[in-house]
Amino acid sequence: MTLNLDGLMVAQVTPFTRGGAEVDLEWLAGHLEWLRQLGMSGVFTLGTNGEGPSVGMEERRRLIETVAAEARGMTVVAGATMVSLPDTIRAANEALEAGADAVALLPPYFFKNIESMGLVDWFSSVIESLPGGAKALLYNIPPQAGLDIPDEVVLALLDLHGDVLAGIKDSSGDAERTRRYLELVPESGPGSEFRVMAGADQAHASLYGVGCVGGVSGLANAVPALVSTIQYAHRNGGDAERPQRQLNELHAILNAFPKVGALKQLLAFTSGLPLTHARPPYRDLSGAEVGALEEAVGRYLIGEPV
Repeated sequence: MTLNLDGLMVAQVTPFTRGGAEVDLEWLAGHLEWLRQLGMSGVFTLGTNGEGPSVGMEERRRLIETVAAEARGMTVVAGATMVSLPDTIRAANEALEAGADAVALLPPYFFKNIESMGLVDWFSSVIESLPGGAKALLYNIPPQAGLDIPDEVVLALLDLHGDVLAGIKDSSGDAERTRRYLELVPESGPGSEFRVMAGADQAHASLYGVGCVGGVSGLANAVPALVSTIQYAHRNGGDAERPQRQLNELHAILNAFPKVGALKQLLAFTSGLPLTHARPPYRDLSGAEVGALEEAVGRYLIGEPV
């Protein structure tokens, strides 16, 4: 299918059976159908919200195959960065073989104080291993990866691999940082179709404001209509800040609970799908936490202070 990075993609959670024992592949179809009905244009699987580093190599292939089969018109981007370069090359190629439309590449997050040339060489090694016609995205998320992908690295990669690099998911949440990425995109030639995607839920309105067109959202797992309202309002001259404030209030509620477990519990509340579980080191909410989250969300929905 044609790679569509101008809509709204969901940074999809990975469903696990209780205790995180196995990937629950059967759960995926219902969630993807619900997201498609609510207008989502794509799925970003095996990212941060998808607990990507917790998913084994064989599990990754089966998961991507299932997502690709059930996406039915939605773009599928698969996170591929592992700790080692050979495993990243393997993960990226196997993701494309399994049906992903593109792969997303974090910087090598275990290593610190990396020189820019080392990052260029690392990304280039992965990109050069991909089959002809493949597409890749960079994935900038400094709080998780421990480093920001420098401008000079993006420029070098656009120069070397502008025909392969489709864009960057910027989850820094810093509109000024995102704007600098946008300024790197050439006006014509290889790399001119490079997309800078809004990747931080708490800042979507400001990121669209500096020039992002498409977005990727973790909270869209559970509240896709609210997240898409921000994008719709911006595109149509409406007040994008109002739904952004509503999303930020919900984001603050979730931040009071264990991260992945809270999002999966909220998803069960809003979608009616069966509860899916977290894999250690993340955990599900306790019974008391489920009750507290349900109360807080209920107060949020009726407009009471939370």
